[in-house]
Amino acid sequence: MQGEARKRRVQSTTTSKSKHIKTNDGETEATHHVLGSKMKSRRKESSEILLENLVFGNDIEDPIFESEEEEAVELDPHSGSEEDPAKDDDVSTEIQSRLQATESSLDKGKKKPAWHDDTDEVQLSFDQEKTFRQQKIQRRAEKEVSGHQLQERLKSQYEKVVGSTPSWAKLKSEREKDAGSDESEDDEEDDDHPLLRRTGDYLTTSEMLPSVNLNIKRLTNLNKEQPTEGMVTALEFHPGAQVAMVAGLDQRLNLFQVEGRHNPKIQSVFVEQFPIHCAHFASQGTEVVLSGKRKFFYIYDMIAGKVSQIPYIRGIQENKLMSFEVSPDGKFLAFLGDYGNIHLLSAQTKELITTLKMNGTVDAVTFTPDGSKMMSFGDDCDVYVWDMNTRDCVHKFADDGCIKGNTISVSQGNRYVATGSQSGVINIYDDQCLTKVHPTPLKAVMNMTTPVTATRFNSNNEILAAISVYSRDVVKLIHLPSCHTFANFPSSNEVLRSPCALEFSPRSGYFALGNNKGEVPLFRLKHYKDY
Repeated sequence: MQGEARKRRVQSTTTSKSKHIKTNDGETEATHHVLGSKMKSRRKESSEILLENLVFGNDIEDPIFESEEEEAVELDPHSGSEEDPAKDDDVSTEIQSRLQATESSLDKGKKKPAWHDDTDEVQLSFDQEKTFRQQKIQRRAEKEVSGHQLQERLKSQYEKVVGSTPSWAKLKSEREKDAGSDESEDDEEDDDHPLLRRTGDYLTTSEMLPSVNLNIKRLTNLNKEQPTEGMVTALEFHPGAQVAMVAGLDQRLNLFQVEGRHNPKIQSVFVEQFPIHCAHFASQGTEVVLSGKRKFFYIYDMIAGKVSQIPYIRGIQENKLMSFEVSPDGKFLAFLGDYGNIHLLSAQTKELITTLKMNGTVDAVTFTPDGSKMMSFGDDCDVYVWDMNTRDCVHKFADDGCIKGNTISVSQGNRYVATGSQSGVINIYDDQCLTKVHPTPLKAVMNMTTPVTATRFNSNNEILAAISVYSRDVVKLIHLPSCHTFANFPSSNEVLRSPCALEFSPRSGYFALGNNKGEVPLFRLKHYKDY
């Protein structure tokens, strides 16, 4: 009986096991379906927890991976089967990919260091003999310190001595933190302001010329390669090229390249038996007109390299054509004659157009920058304004306090008019002198005690230069519109001799003087960047 009972127990056990196996094999698909739904729900819960942790600042890594391990233990009843590791890998891979995607999306809004300094990770050792500075930053029994720690300690020591960062230099978030503000982080947009993300200079040099001291430097003499033998009578910069012309009583016309260091000679032209008293560029810089104490004058063609003589001009009864001016528009040559006569010649044909006459003698003429008007000045102390279209005198005004007029200049835009007299007084007028008969000068500069022989404005109406050939080193540079003379030029040790000619380059980058010893000192005006 006991044997039969034992057989029944074994059969029932075997039957139950076989039933269990059959049931398990028959319900595999359903079981996996249930487990899959549970896995999905738990994945959803884990992803939500992940986002919450990332947003609200809880620990990110450890809880997630711990929950993954628990999930693998609880939900997988076939841990020993061949399919289980693959499923675990799929779950962990999916969650890790979500984690990386979430972190990368959140990192986009975070600021990253512009660079990583490898020296921050280097361990620095302290010297055995402690210096005073080392004692300030070294802790007790400390032999090494990292670069980052050293930086923080040095910064702390500096702030103790000098003080912490001022409030105006802090970011908005730091100021709010110091003030205990509870505002939202959305108000910290100032952190990304362009002014806070750039290290360049926002302040630039002022475009206005300082009125006290002039930033000027003397360079190599312009005609060092071939000085003039005797007095320099003509000096002018080319209007379009970085070239300067120098001429004198040695009958030579020299052209130099203007570059400040060597100023190499480009061309030298010898005009036999013709001491040059005046020379100017004409025809847009393609020609040079040369005049002297003769009834005729010369033209040097810079393109062809040829010198041509312009003989006796019909209609002009003069013994000499020594001084002249060229209109800025290139249309006229104005020769100064005797008895107040001004002979206008065509710059193209070199033929006489008309002769203008003023009272007294004519000692100086100048054109307005646009060439529409011409001004003449002489011993009657009146300034005559001529219309170049009608060739009529349209205005005349008296130079204040003048005894005898020597020179006259007009600035760009007719903004200023400067007259120089025999008494050494320089009168500076504004444009009202073109409408008033007795204008009052803006300034009467009385620094010179000898006759003023030449005046020039620079290209942007900020400097007026004046010289006198009758005294050594008499050069005045006057600031406009303040009308103050620059105190630092010429310096006490500057040797300029007796200046005979002066000129600014087209954009005021250079200033040159010609003296009675055949030298042409060249100066660089550093305020102006161009030639």
